[in-house]
Amino acid sequence: MTREEINGILLFNPFNIRYLTGYKPAGILGQSAAVLVRDAEPILIVPPGESEFAQTESWFRHVTSYNSQTGISVSSTLLDSIKKAFDLHNLRSVDVGVELDYVSARRFEEIKRLLPDAGFKNISSSITELRMIKDDVEIEKLKTAFQIAENGLRAAIEFVRPGISEIEVAAEVERTLRKAGATHTGYPTVIASGPRSRCPFVPANRREIGTDEFVVISVSAVNDDYCSNLTRTVLTGKPGKKHKAIFDCARDSLNTAKSHLNPETLVRDIALSIRRIADDRGFLQQLDPQMGSGIGLQPIEPPHISITEEMPLAPGMVFTIEVGVNSSEVGSVRLGDTIVYHKEDEFSILNQIPLETI
Repeated sequence: MTREEINGILLFNPFNIRYLTGYKPAGILGQSAAVLVRDAEPILIVPPGESEFAQTESWFRHVTSYNSQTGISVSSTLLDSIKKAFDLHNLRSVDVGVELDYVSARRFEEIKRLLPDAGFKNISSSITELRMIKDDVEIEKLKTAFQIAENGLRAAIEFVRPGISEIEVAAEVERTLRKAGATHTGYPTVIASGPRSRCPFVPANRREIGTDEFVVISVSAVNDDYCSNLTRTVLTGKPGKKHKAIFDCARDSLNTAKSHLNPETLVRDIALSIRRIADDRGFLQQLDPQMGSGIGLQPIEPPHISITEEMPLAPGMVFTIEVGVNSSEVGSVRLGDTIVYHKEDEFSILNQIPLETI
């Protein structure tokens, strides 16, 4: 708040609320909000039915719920609670930070009408920058999430075979994840076989897996709201020259990108190193433009690995490097590893399952 020259913050994004309050809103019965000020007790506002859980899980001491009233919308009662919080902290005529990249235009207009004397500043980027740098507690939660995800990935590798449907494999993955301790998945489990492997995040469907097909498996387990994102590719048969060529390109591109990580690395350098290998192997046009991202409370969050991202790597960043190589003839390969930048030139990999599952 000091850096942004604001006196308060109003949050609606449930992931940002979780990050700053410790409580992840369920979002079923209505929207939540958080009001933070410089030198006073922050307030967490939740819908009816969430108050007990919020008081238990949040480190905010001031947790309140709004109750829907006959003839009055839930949205209106939430806004009324926000107005009361602003009145309590004398924020009605000062500058306040709002996540304008998240809040709808309609909601922002409602807030401006509610607080006509307040000024507003977009703090979306500032909170994103905070969330990109993980502390030791967050990294431990991510480690556990990846350990859980690897159980699910191993189950998929063992279960995949010709004649079984993608959705059956996904069911086995998610059963295994739950038994291993996952609260839920960060995204629908990806079991993409044959031609469907060319879509990097397509959920499993009822298609039967065929013989001599690539099957892209992508698993995301959630541990205490922190996500994993683990991707491997298997082949249901004996690899031919074309299978091996695109698999080797994906594997070697990923390994090269990892080997070049150092304190001077920019995010774009990762993408450029992947593209150089793909270009050398003649697969640049078949390279998937999605080459990884940060990971934390969401399985995909900034920074996004691309040739236009000039952000330097920083200690505390946790990010996935993913390489996808597509072929209209034999299907597609996608591989990924998740990196933790600890300090100075110390990098480590969160996942342990080898890339060579072909």
